Amino acid sequence: MDDKIALMSQWYLEGVYLIQQLNAVCQEHDLSYDQYLVLEQIIEEKRDTPKQIADVFKTSAPAASRKVNTLQSKGFVRKIRDIDRDQRTVELEVTLDGIQRYQAIRHALTTKNRQFKPADIEHLRAIKAL
Repeated sequence: MDDKIALMSQWYLEGVYLIQQLNAVCQEHDLSYDQYLVLEQIIEEKRDTPKQIADVFKTSAPAASRKVNTLQSKGFVRKIRDIDRDQRTVELEVTLDGIQRYQAIRHALTTKNRQFKPADIEHLRAIKAL
């Protein structure tokens, strides 16, 4: 097998393992890592519309809406409509419960992050460079 293809396969498997670890941490707080990242975008990056979420995740508007709707059904996000101007315009707001879970996961991930070796981080950067 071509060395580059074998290396990509290895990186992929390591990435899957890393995602499983991240999901395990988040599942303790009733979220997936993907859902945690949506909360992070709203809270930290001030991306508070479904369109902005779609753009940052490089996905379709319906896929972003499904992500947001799942968080809304769990009570972690609220959709606020602009009744005075345009009801189609939706802003996203993280609830207190959503903020608390986000902070708890962030703390847990910070602790978990200490377990990752510098080589793990370098592998992830190398994948991105491909």
